[in-house]
Amino acid sequence: MLNATICTIGDEILIGQIIDTNSSFISKELNKLGVKVDFMISVSDKESDIISNIERCLSLSDIVIVTGGLGPTKDDITKAALAKLSGCTEFRYDHDQLEIIEEICRKRGIGLSVLNRDQALVPECCTVLKNTLGTAPGMMFSISKNGGLSQSLLFSLPGVPYEMAALLPQVIKKIESLNSTEAIFHKSLSTFGIPESLLASLIEKWEDELPDVVKLAYLPNPLSGVRLRLSIYGGTEEDAEATVKPLLEDLKKILGNSLYGEDDDTLEQVISRHLRKISCTLSTAESCTGGKIASLITSLPGASDIYKGSVISYDNDVKFDLLDVDRGIIEKFGAVSSECALEMASGVRRLLKTDYAVAASGIAGPDGGTIDKPVGTLWIAVAGPDFCESRRVTFIGDRQRNIDRFSSEALNTLRLKLGIQLM
Repeated sequence: MLNATICTIGDEILIGQIIDTNSSFISKELNKLGVKVDFMISVSDKESDIISNIERCLSLSDIVIVTGGLGPTKDDITKAALAKLSGCTEFRYDHDQLEIIEEICRKRGIGLSVLNRDQALVPECCTVLKNTLGTAPGMMFSISKNGGLSQSLLFSLPGVPYEMAALLPQVIKKIESLNSTEAIFHKSLSTFGIPESLLASLIEKWEDELPDVVKLAYLPNPLSGVRLRLSIYGGTEEDAEATVKPLLEDLKKILGNSLYGEDDDTLEQVISRHLRKISCTLSTAESCTGGKIASLITSLPGASDIYKGSVISYDNDVKFDLLDVDRGIIEKFGAVSSECALEMASGVRRLLKTDYAVAASGIAGPDGGTIDKPVGTLWIAVAGPDFCESRRVTFIGDRQRNIDRFSSEALNTLRLKLGIQLM
């Protein structure tokens, strides 16, 4: 199986000025192709660091993909470093890329500077990957290793994400021509409501009995729960599916309604699909989450089919005036209480005329907690045609993490009440 290393170049990544999204994108595409990514590294804008690190990557990998450092300014030194690494002493102008550069400058109404023109200057020994969206071309080098007994492919792509993404199909095509890729099979199941450590304990016996060819990974996320990913590297997809199918059936028996989806499913997706299937609608009433629940639901295409809207009743007067929460309830029990959450859910369901409603009232922090209701306390209520129920949960985290977890917990409470689980 072909393996790969992804290398991003730039001090801006190392100092945290920008987030490296390129590595994630490239890794996903290589995975689809059947190339296993073993390493991801980031390197400074220093020629010796670039050369030494890429040399090491080449010694370990069949394919190395580098992004960044191809711009027109003096700190963009990737091209020169790769020329030295590959033993190229001559450069040439790539006329196709030069025409693109000239056209880009013309459209932008700027003159063709020497710096722009020289972006079409490439090492003689490289294969140019034409960049139609920017001025810096991609490059491919074939590098000998192991005393010349084998070779690695080295690709250099622009660091601008949309330019990189547009060039990647050319890289994929070059790799496919090697005819050496194998299937990489992944199957994921999504759980919610079980902490990672408890989940590991519940499935310990099942995990211990997995075939050697199957690798298991735990992928926790406060918004989607803990995802369990089964992976098989090599072989055929048909054989992998046959191996994994009975394992998944056993896992469903162990975890029951804690399992809610497969692969990239989210709570909002499975809830939306279910409501659409039963032709029902949903509304939300939010206080501490400030519209986060509504944002998750409306992030999905076609949300208007099942979702009517939300009342963000952050101030108590909004609870009184729009949701018809009794003032006496808040005076006696407080806004963060079962009684208030129940009235919020009933009120928004009545106001927006929906089949179901979910409400959330809590203390996200960092202030506002008490001994009885510490920061991280949340009351959730779910209302439907013949029920209105509430539950309390408490989390430990900073404000944003609490808001995220509050929102997901509210959705999961609705999911459980609707009886949605992976069958």
